[in-house]
Amino acid sequence: MKAKSKRKKKGKKIILVIILLILIIGGIGLYKASQNPIDMTPTVQTQKATRGDLQEEISNTGNVAGIETVAIYAPAAGTIREVSFRTGEEIPEGTVLATYDLDKMEKDLYQAKLQNEKAQISYDHTVSNSSKGNGKVKEADTNLSVLKQQIEDHQNYLKNLQKELVNYQTKVSNDLVLANYNLTKKQTELKTKLADLTPGTKEYEDVVKELESIASQLEQLTLQQRLNTQSDYEKDLEKKITEEQKTIADLQEYQAKMQSQKTTGEASVLDADNRRQLEIDKELTDLSYQTLLEEAELAKKGVVSEVQGVITNLMVQPGSQVAAGMQIAELERSDVLKVKASATKYAMERLKLGQKVDVTFGDKVFEGKVTHIDRIAVLSNLNAASVGFEVELLEKDDSIYIGMEAKMKIYTNKAENALLLPSEAVNANKDGDFVYVVQNGAITKKPVKVGIICNGQAEIQEGITENDEVVVKYSGYLEEGTTVIATPAQN
Repeated sequence: MKAKSKRKKKGKKIILVIILLILIIGGIGLYKASQNPIDMTPTVQTQKATRGDLQEEISNTGNVAGIETVAIYAPAAGTIREVSFRTGEEIPEGTVLATYDLDKMEKDLYQAKLQNEKAQISYDHTVSNSSKGNGKVKEADTNLSVLKQQIEDHQNYLKNLQKELVNYQTKVSNDLVLANYNLTKKQTELKTKLADLTPGTKEYEDVVKELESIASQLEQLTLQQRLNTQSDYEKDLEKKITEEQKTIADLQEYQAKMQSQKTTGEASVLDADNRRQLEIDKELTDLSYQTLLEEAELAKKGVVSEVQGVITNLMVQPGSQVAAGMQIAELERSDVLKVKASATKYAMERLKLGQKVDVTFGDKVFEGKVTHIDRIAVLSNLNAASVGFEVELLEKDDSIYIGMEAKMKIYTNKAENALLLPSEAVNANKDGDFVYVVQNGAITKKPVKVGIICNGQAEIQEGITENDEVVVKYSGYLEEGTTVIATPAQN
């Protein structure tokens, strides 16, 4: 028990000694502090701007495609006989993708040739008839004009002859009547006279003889009237009248013939509209034949791809009917490749045509350049706008396939021999960008114009010089006029 009590007392003494030492040391420290007060001036790290080059970059990804999508069209209408390739195959320039059934095409061409010849013959025949008809119309018009005058002249002459005959016949008739009247009157007078004469006397006998003569004359007149005896003059007139009537009938018959010829000719003559329509029909038939002829020549060569590429869509198979100009395949040109990608609004502000691009596939890097930027933004499902762009690969390699994913490093803006600061030295507020500069041991705020910022460096275009001590690191809060201790920044 006594031993244990002694150990406790000894331990308490040690603790008291330790506490006493601590108090002594603390007192010494407080004394020294009162003799040398602590300096509370803020310390900042500064750096002068340096000259150098700065290259801004944009990282992106995209997928390989042909430099353009090429549609392949059927050069001629017909039936596809054989298709030599399938989707996904790469074909060189000048490859025959498909061939035609030339036997059927030859039959169609022969039929078109016959139709063309028939149309040509029909056209020539119709035009020839029209030309002949036109000639007949002109001939008829000329003859009808002459005939009209001739018929009028002969009709007038006939009327004169007929009038002359009538006049002559009237005169003859009147002369007979008058003669008959005079003889009858004379006969009556003689008979009256005879009644007063003595028969047997010479005077009586003379009267009797005269009465007999008158009776004979009356019989002659009666016989002449009964027989209607014509004189040579009358006969000549009637002959002329008959001849004129026949002449007029012949002329009128020829006139009717000319009129019929004119009517028939006019029916065969083409007017301007009919002739043009006939010409168009012939030209269409000829054009159809020439088109088939040209298509037949093209069909012999088959469906040919004019570019090197990978078939992405094949739309026909053997036996397919195609029309001239119908699209039958689609391919991506593979002689020159591109990478299709999209960029955000921030990246788009820096993208420009012609910018250099490093395109990476696995461990291989190829050179490219920006060749196209869409002029329309597309909204994603997250309502974020992006714009498509294309990068042409300036190198070709068999290891690159259409559809592969590519990583890209796009070199955008570049500053050469520019004034550079660490980007952390640049501050911003509502008035714009600024930096803190230490002048005469105090903080000064200087507005700056910032250019490119990348890889932790910022291009300072305006606001400071290479001699300014720019604050790049500090702790706490700084404001203009604050006294600071400047120390070189540690790189």
